[in-house]
Amino acid sequence: MATIRIAALLAALALAGCGADAEREAVAQSPQPPRTHEARGVTVTLPPGWHAATESLTPALTEPREVLVVATFPPQRRDGGCAHVAGALRDVGPRDALVTLLERGYGSDPRGFPQRPERFGPELGGPSEASQCEPGARFDDHWFTFADGARHFHVLVAFGPEAGAATRAEAWGVVDGLRVAPEVRPDWQAEP
Repeated sequence: MATIRIAALLAALALAGCGADAEREAVAQSPQPPRTHEARGVTVTLPPGWHAATESLTPALTEPREVLVVATFPPQRRDGGCAHVAGALRDVGPRDALVTLLERGYGSDPRGFPQRPERFGPELGGPSEASQCEPGARFDDHWFTFADGARHFHVLVAFGPEAGAATRAEAWGVVDGLRVAPEVRPDWQAEP
């Protein structure tokens, strides 16, 4: 009789353990909710698996200034070939994406900064000189400008050569979802 009770208890514990494993696996596989990131009056919603840089990746750049860098990997500061291009471009893997937003200072010339389009997408801009700044990096990119109210921005969207449609859609969705606070203005003077 005691043997049957012990066997029943062990079976119950095994089933409970399987349930816990299944629950842990379900939690691990369930989609994470999107997170928001805010910097200099710009808020962005990050899809699950995206990361925001925790420090400036272009600290030597004074005009324009980096507002944010987000990517499908944790972007880290690395010395780069050009002051305005994050060295993190070397970390863009074959299936990764990276988005950089730079802002011009107050008094910047509005020419060359068209008002923000209704939607951002791959038809905007063209390749930047980033590949010349980071010759070892492999990516395709889109460099373009836009104005949101009186604020003027440069955007670089870079993709690894094997980035799929979902990753590309997420990157463009990040740019589409940028929320710019009109009351926040640059506190540095634009350079001519």
